[in-house]
Amino acid sequence: MNHPSPMLMPATMRAAILHGVGDVRVETVPLPAPGPNEALVEILAAGICGSDLHRYRGHDPWSGAASFPRTGGHEIAGRVCALGPASHGFQIGQHVAVEPMQLAGCGRCPACKRGASNICADRPAGTARRMSAGFAEFDVADVRHLHPLSAKTRFEEAALADVYACVVHALHRVPLAAGMTAVVIGTGPVGLALGQVIRQSGATVLLLGRHGAILASALRIGAADQTILTQPDSAVDRVACHTGGRGADVVFEAAGGTSSDTLKMAVDLVMPGGTIAVLGAFAGNISLPYRLANRKEITLKFCNGYATWQGRREFRIALDLIEEGQVDARQLVTHRFALNDSAEAFRTAADKERSGAIKVMLTPQPPTGSLADAK
Repeated sequence: MNHPSPMLMPATMRAAILHGVGDVRVETVPLPAPGPNEALVEILAAGICGSDLHRYRGHDPWSGAASFPRTGGHEIAGRVCALGPASHGFQIGQHVAVEPMQLAGCGRCPACKRGASNICADRPAGTARRMSAGFAEFDVADVRHLHPLSAKTRFEEAALADVYACVVHALHRVPLAAGMTAVVIGTGPVGLALGQVIRQSGATVLLLGRHGAILASALRIGAADQTILTQPDSAVDRVACHTGGRGADVVFEAAGGTSSDTLKMAVDLVMPGGTIAVLGAFAGNISLPYRLANRKEITLKFCNGYATWQGRREFRIALDLIEEGQVDARQLVTHRFALNDSAEAFRTAADKERSGAIKVMLTPQPPTGSLADAK
């Protein structure tokens, strides 16, 4: 796709709309117009997130039942093609990653003032809140949510900054050091990204998952030191074997889902006095075995998105990890689809057992073997 002139923008664009459970349709919709301090971004990579799959299946981790019709797509990167009034700091044609608009805090509450916009009381999505909608040819974003890319960074890598930012935030809340053992439950993009970043600290990563092929890939991309295929009553024994019987210093729950089985497993796996960090999105309320958790005196920490750390945006910290080659983000992308094939892209992402998918990417133009060809 050629870079569109800001003077010759079309009146409409294509967008993938979720109309119901498992019902994704690509439709023609009006082109959004950037307002003050906003930019119109041509979307050149959009990842399907686990939260998108929750809604595809009919439930919303944050509000209960999913509402339809709805747009989506917050793991996005592209190039600026128009600027609204008083929008400064970016140029037409500049390559950018977009920090999701729904993560913006109010800027006024105590949480926002101390840099914790991720727990802003006014942050939950509402009818008046602008959400990123990157499953489309274009999306509008506040220029404060745009992050410039280096010339060498591929769009699909930049679109994964959201995934790595969740990891960066979790590791700021639960720091690790050399000699420690971390168990990561879940082999989705967040679990694999966690493994990659944790290993840089010198800690050992044991990755637990249900998909053997993905576990094998995890070793190849540097996301684990050891992998464990979870089977009934086997995970505890395997972790005990790897840790000399003491259990893991930290267990990261990065699977989520519709039950709390993985959280119960985390309590079994963590050492006395250890920590459990919850990154996974669950469909409803969850429970854990109180007596064992109390006896072990476990520290339980929830990790909700990301915000800032020591004055820096955690999204930018994550993007720097990608741009500096400290993590192999591109290896997380297993499938690429054109925007017109959004329905098949969602089916692929939702059925890992059949597809072996880790991260599924959408792009407005038909892929030519690799999304990198768009860069």
